[in-house]
Amino acid sequence: MDSITQATLGAAVGEAFLGKKVGYRAAAWGAVLGTVPDLDVLINPFVDNVIEIRTHRGFTHSITFCLLASPVFGWLIDKFHKSLEIGWKKWSILAFFAFFTHLMIDLPTTYGTQVLFPFTNTPYALDSIFIIDPLFTLPLLISLITALFLRRSSKARRYVNLTGLAIGALYMIWGYGIKNHVHNVFETSFQNQYGTYEQIKTTPNGPTTFFWSGYVEKNDTIYNSVYSIFDEEKLLNFTPIPKNSHLIEPYKNDRAFETLLWFSRGFYTVEMEDDQLVFYDLRFGRDDFWLTDEGRYIWRNEVIFDETGSAYNFDLSIPAFNTRTENLNRYWDRLWGEEK
Repeated sequence: MDSITQATLGAAVGEAFLGKKVGYRAAAWGAVLGTVPDLDVLINPFVDNVIEIRTHRGFTHSITFCLLASPVFGWLIDKFHKSLEIGWKKWSILAFFAFFTHLMIDLPTTYGTQVLFPFTNTPYALDSIFIIDPLFTLPLLISLITALFLRRSSKARRYVNLTGLAIGALYMIWGYGIKNHVHNVFETSFQNQYGTYEQIKTTPNGPTTFFWSGYVEKNDTIYNSVYSIFDEEKLLNFTPIPKNSHLIEPYKNDRAFETLLWFSRGFYTVEMEDDQLVFYDLRFGRDDFWLTDEGRYIWRNEVIFDETGSAYNFDLSIPAFNTRTENLNRYWDRLWGEEK
């Protein structure tokens, strides 16, 4: 999820474990540790996009990292705060859970998290929450700030902070629970109209768990539709998007396409644009939230070939969402089940 959410969660975890003993320092270190796994982006200026995609949410987002790095950070923090006499073990426990909870809220997003690296590089994704969701972050942030204003010895301080963490946990459970309902709606509607399929993915459409996108693969075509949990109609209108896999058949074992196919998990479309081969990852949606007849795909990759004709790299560009008033109004209405 976004850095603000990760820092907030880390701070709340730090406060929960050591807030009573070390005060604001626990929240401060929790915030720092909660963002450490995302420091894998520091290598980006020194590597190409293939390696960047392969490594982001890799080792630093694995359970292995949590186990290996937490005692190291625990020892370092204890050395820094030797006068507090907390001990490296307690700081290590704080570090472990700051790292682990970072993984646990990245896992429900669509991007993919290699939690079992190095045993497998499979990017797991539960697709049950958007990368930015105020309904998760705000209660956590409000509870944390309130707790930090209370006295360290106050029982209310601990309860207020734990309430924010509990609300966050319940919201994660809600997201996965409502996803099961949404997934069933997409699957049933598609099967009633088109029969069998190869694979299906449902994911939140924008910063909410109320409005969803669905992608169904069948016969080299991705069928897309959107659904609000407030929709009365359960028979969805699917839009076919040709994958055009034939365009990459000669290059599918090349370095660039091996990575793009691995990352997209099969939910893509390929187009030729002015003699440029472009690979779109459909999982991240369009800038119009799939609500108009026109829109730009969010995850765009221009494939780069070397002098031998091998696809060895790609240029990634991510257009901003269309936030014009008309489109935001359309999104707001559609969110609550109103067709526009």
